[in-house]
Amino acid sequence: MDWREFDRLVLESIDHILRAVKPEHLALPTPCAGWNLDDLLRHMIGQHRGFAAAARGEAPDPAVWEQVVLDPDPYETYRAAAAEVTTSFLTPVRSFFILGYGEFRPEVAWRMHSVDYLAHGWDVAKTIGVPFDLDAGLCATGIEVARRWPQTAFGSGDPFAAHVPISDDAPVDQRLMAYLGRDPAWTP
Repeated sequence: MDWREFDRLVLESIDHILRAVKPEHLALPTPCAGWNLDDLLRHMIGQHRGFAAAARGEAPDPAVWEQVVLDPDPYETYRAAAAEVTTSFLTPVRSFFILGYGEFRPEVAWRMHSVDYLAHGWDVAKTIGVPFDLDAGLCATGIEVARRWPQTAFGSGDPFAAHVPISDDAPVDQRLMAYLGRDPAWTP
């Protein structure tokens, strides 16, 4: 599988969700404990920019990952960062240094990024109350990827919250979110 293409498809699949974000949504709570939507968007944009810098082989700079200023239209800031990471992922690179996690092969970094954005796309959709019809095929691949990550691969255990129990016959998007520590029944 071309994991860069998978990542591009994930970002494309959640774009309509991010496009629906308005400035008045920024104070809303999210499924990410302790974060409002402003915090989550800054995280998502910082991750895009950080992964893009890593793909270009740049030395890790916490400011790139953490110092995000939103435009008056938050979607425009997000969109520009998403375009930057998608373009940067086309750059040949031997390894990625992911701030807070360490160095990874490109395929691992691309998979990490993809699954993170399936989760965060869902987080944003739940926060602002828009349909979150995540692609079942993308979610099925996402859960396969997430289940292969050893708890110790990230230095501090699971990169998401503790798994939430869910029925094996629940829809795949709900199973993925539960595996990533999201309660599928979460509401703001």
